[in-house]
Amino acid sequence: MSSYATIRITERKCATCSFWMGERIIDFRANKPFYIKATTKGADCIATKGRKPTPGTNCLKWQRWEKLD
Repeated sequence: MSSYATIRITERKCATCSFWMGERIIDFRANKPFYIKATTKGADCIATKGRKPTPGTNCLKWQRWEKLD
């Protein structure tokens, strides 16, 4: 069973970034996106090659994931 990191959508973390290639699930509160659940294992980042960040990693190339608008 995989473990998940829970991150608010307002945080500038890898799990909320459009470059994150890992698995993630959106949790809703009052019909609005509120949290992102992402697997805690590292995933590929297409913004920084050769890097395997975790969902809670900060990055200078962060861009909002378009599905969160």
